[in-house]
Amino acid sequence: MNPFLRRFGYGTALLLMAAAVPVRAQSVDESLTLLPADKLSGLPSSWKQAASVQVNPFRPEVKTKAGNGVLVGSPGQPLTLLTNAADVRVVMDVLLSPGADATLSFGPAGIRLTDSWGQPTLNGSTFGSVEASPALLPLQNAAEAPGLWQRLEVSVQSGKGPATLTRMTLNNSLLHENLVLPRSGTGAPGTVALNVKNGTVAVRNIAYQLIKDRPVARLANLRYKFYEAKTETTSPAALSNLKLVKEDTTSALTYEVAYGQPRWHAIVYTGDLIVDEAGTYTVALQNGGYAGLQIDGRDAIPNTYQGLGSMNAAKVNLTAGRHPFTLFYGRSWPRPGFGMFISAPDTKFQALHARASLPEPDPVGQIAVEPGTKPSVIRSFVNFNGKKKTHCLSVGGPGGLNYTVDLNQGALLQVWRGPFADVTEMWYERGEPQLLKPLGAPAVLSAQNPLALLANPTQFWPDSLSDRELTYKGLRMNAQGFPITQYRFQQMDVTDAILPDADGKALTRTLTLTGPDTGSLYCRLGSGQSIEEVAKGLYVVDGRYYVRLDPKTKATVRPSGGRQELILPVGLKNGAATIQYALLW
Repeated sequence: MNPFLRRFGYGTALLLMAAAVPVRAQSVDESLTLLPADKLSGLPSSWKQAASVQVNPFRPEVKTKAGNGVLVGSPGQPLTLLTNAADVRVVMDVLLSPGADATLSFGPAGIRLTDSWGQPTLNGSTFGSVEASPALLPLQNAAEAPGLWQRLEVSVQSGKGPATLTRMTLNNSLLHENLVLPRSGTGAPGTVALNVKNGTVAVRNIAYQLIKDRPVARLANLRYKFYEAKTETTSPAALSNLKLVKEDTTSALTYEVAYGQPRWHAIVYTGDLIVDEAGTYTVALQNGGYAGLQIDGRDAIPNTYQGLGSMNAAKVNLTAGRHPFTLFYGRSWPRPGFGMFISAPDTKFQALHARASLPEPDPVGQIAVEPGTKPSVIRSFVNFNGKKKTHCLSVGGPGGLNYTVDLNQGALLQVWRGPFADVTEMWYERGEPQLLKPLGAPAVLSAQNPLALLANPTQFWPDSLSDRELTYKGLRMNAQGFPITQYRFQQMDVTDAILPDADGKALTRTLTLTGPDTGSLYCRLGSGQSIEEVAKGLYVVDGRYYVRLDPKTKATVRPSGGRQELILPVGLKNGAATIQYALLW
């Protein structure tokens, strides 16, 4: 393994990115306004409406189904998405055909949207390159395979001076931040347009936020109570057992009232939150310790522990006028402080606290692992769909293809391309969380074993396997340094080899089985809301990844619990069988 430190102000970066922190327990971002594809009038002749698009990543042909919801473009006139959008955030799903090339322009500045799948080095044709001479390159190549839907988010701020690309992500991977945009075209200021130069480009779920610089809210009638404690105070319920040291009015929401006071303490602020307009607002807390927020007597942000640099946010519906609030804060052992923020659908977060109340978090250099000439292999915990998996093996390939396996279930959890692993939470200080995080954008797969004994082809796939049904037997390394895992499944011995293809664009999984033929063994190759056969032996799952297998293989797509599964019956001949398929993304 070849670990190295990427030195930058990690906590500081989190604060600067506060406006992009996802809101917990919310699936819809009310700050975004949808731009329905079927409502755009006057489409250029090179653009058309469609219900869906299907692309083979190895062929230029594009298949569409009649309908609306998707905009499909070819070379010709640009499609104007927005005008008068000087300070704007744009979010959309983008799909490219093989070799496609387009420019997303913000006024006279252009950003290239290109098929750079598997491109080993960054250059002017990498997805996210900013058009200039020379081109301004993205931080990484986060592009996925042609025919897959990719999530693009771009924020541009235009003022009296040059426009600034404040932030750009592709598939949740950062490409640019705080970059001054050069004038490379002739587009009108405030106009957002998409121009296809080669191939086919499809877009859907287009949404935008026009950002205004205006005051959102203010605080009034502030009072605080300061309590002395013997240890950290984890909830408001403990206040009745603490000594009230001081109670007073104040002109600002600030942690500074704790200066010179006992080390262990709790603070409760009360007052009025005043908004001038009725609407849906986002309120947020950053705190080193325990904190919670009530508005109008109801929990807006439940009390929870956080370290400095993290943000806990929630949506609240407020009428115009005053709203009583209560802010609880409990001092913990790390660096203390707290801040309260608010934003409207058309603004960025604005601080409601005194600047000194929320100190800069201590900078922590990110500890990243990258493979050298041999693969990097790491045992760790991994978060998967909100659950911590405790027996995981992550592998970083020298060619940039990476994956994680849950050894308890023999499940291939995720695959990703590009940089390998962030192990800061494993190796920094005590490393208590022991979490490994992908540095690229992972394609999330399944938490279940790919093998199951089914009484019939319609039986539900088992959610998990017990120790009696599956036993991990260890691993060995092949000549290239990739691990080959071994299991005992039911009455069969199984080896599981996940290796990169020669072209570096796919991971091939080979399951080798020995044992008795039960006549009821199946292998599940993919699972999702939608599985479509793009070509013989090539399937796309939820528009997120492809499954490729021998065209002669008799796999079938079956419905199961409102989802779809790609399954394959497996027969053992002379006590042995081999299953092989590839994943592309």
